[in-house]
Amino acid sequence: MHPFPLPVSAPDQLAYRLLQDSDWARSPAAAHAPCELRTLLAMILDSPEPLWIAWGQSEKAFFFNDAYLPMLGDKLHGAMGNRLDVVWSDVWADVEHAIDAAFAGRSRSFKNLPLMMDRDGTLRETFWTFSYSPLRDASGAVAGIICVVSEQTERVIERDLHSRQVAAITEQAREAHLELVRAREQLRQSQKLEAIGQLTGGVAHDFNNLLQVITGSVDMLLHTWPAEDPRRRYVQAIGNASDRATRLTAQLLAFSRRQSLSPEVFDLCESVQALSDIITTVLGARIQVSVNLPDRPLPVLLDRTQLDTALINIAVNARDAIDGHGTVTIDVEQVTAVPSVRFAAPLKGDFAAISVTDTGSGIDPGVVDRIFEPFFTTKGIGAGTGLGLSQVFGFVKQSEGEVDVKSEAGVGTRFTLYLPLTRSSETVARPAAQAGLLHGHGLCVLVVEDNVDVAEFAVGALRELDYEVVLARNANEALAELEQDAMRFHVMFSDVVMPGTNGLELARHVRDRFPDLPIILTSGYSELLARDPGHGFTLLRKPYSLKQLAVVMTEAAGQRDVAAMRA
Repeated sequence: MHPFPLPVSAPDQLAYRLLQDSDWARSPAAAHAPCELRTLLAMILDSPEPLWIAWGQSEKAFFFNDAYLPMLGDKLHGAMGNRLDVVWSDVWADVEHAIDAAFAGRSRSFKNLPLMMDRDGTLRETFWTFSYSPLRDASGAVAGIICVVSEQTERVIERDLHSRQVAAITEQAREAHLELVRAREQLRQSQKLEAIGQLTGGVAHDFNNLLQVITGSVDMLLHTWPAEDPRRRYVQAIGNASDRATRLTAQLLAFSRRQSLSPEVFDLCESVQALSDIITTVLGARIQVSVNLPDRPLPVLLDRTQLDTALINIAVNARDAIDGHGTVTIDVEQVTAVPSVRFAAPLKGDFAAISVTDTGSGIDPGVVDRIFEPFFTTKGIGAGTGLGLSQVFGFVKQSEGEVDVKSEAGVGTRFTLYLPLTRSSETVARPAAQAGLLHGHGLCVLVVEDNVDVAEFAVGALRELDYEVVLARNANEALAELEQDAMRFHVMFSDVVMPGTNGLELARHVRDRFPDLPIILTSGYSELLARDPGHGFTLLRKPYSLKQLAVVMTEAAGQRDVAAMRA
């Protein structure tokens, strides 16, 4: 045994001598010692387990067996007197309290005590369990304690490793659950979109053909009747109702992401700046509009008309949410990531973020998750269709972007549209407004249309605009006319949805066969165009007005002239 030399009281001399002098403990003289003490000494000396003894209530003497020595390292030689605070300097406060508690009979063990042990010159954190047993004198009082020490380092490490593994598994389970929730929400949204898309797409083509005849007839009447004719107001009422029906169909198609887009590259900053004048007019004098744009251009590949419609829809909602005077702020900035929105995974890449913030009443938290649903509205009867934000949602999603909304009751609402940037630098300027109808001056147009009523209107409208017209009822008739004499045609104007060869297939064939002939496609709705927005052809959506027809024809004829000059 290796003691720390301590003065001990007279009653403890025998025990002190027996414990201090291991040679004497093994001598014949030890046979005269009490049987219990001889048994204790034999156990201590021969035990392979690290042991130590604290002896004496008032002034404690500590003794360590040989198995404990490696645990002390060079601390044993540096400790003077009763300096256990040197031996266990890193945990002495806990050890001292535990020893005092053991002498008082209040504790039997001290588990997983962390100690910095010096083994072979390597200092590392280890964990130990101290198990105490009292040594009592003849009166039964605790005269000392014997402590068996067992290392628990591997067990503690395994326990901590298990805890970390359980935590990791728990985190993985949480992420898996969140991913499942996302997948379910995306599936629900996808099923909703598919159902609305099938319903809308199934009727949109025929419905827009009907609206084309109505809208076109209204335009022709207004174009030919005198301005003072009192019947004009009834015709204008028909036109206004037709326009509302057209917007409803377009918004449903946009929400279900089946709208036929006409993407073009343009500077988003320039487009928002130009649109801000229209938004200012729409919102009225009681609402101040503020626009903050970056100093450099942000090129995007989007359908400019759909973007304008989306921003106007948000602005109109902001106007309706503001009671009295207020402010609408439009901010545009470039971001490199899109946060997770409505359980969707976050997106990385270069995006333009357009934020529209108002100082209105805010959105009730109970309905904020439903605001993009078709026909959902918090406005009164007749005050809104519930399709404005549906168009915003569908357009952004179909453009591979995201839309987020933050709202606080009584403070206002902030809509943020995240739209992908493009690397292309060849931007197209916003077309200038045309003052009146542009005439064809005898240019020849090949019209390809299978619907009798729509074909009659298209032919009549083009002739009214001073174009010569040749009508083909299907793709085969159109190809026959072109093979007979393609040079007489300045433009081909074709429907998309037709029996047999559709308009998109016809257009691609004509482009390969007659590359200098400008091609305009028209459709109320086509799954083909919705799936392939990059088809590369000019698209005029049904129902179109007489003015829109005149503009697109003039632009196409101009392309033919440019091609002829280059040739």
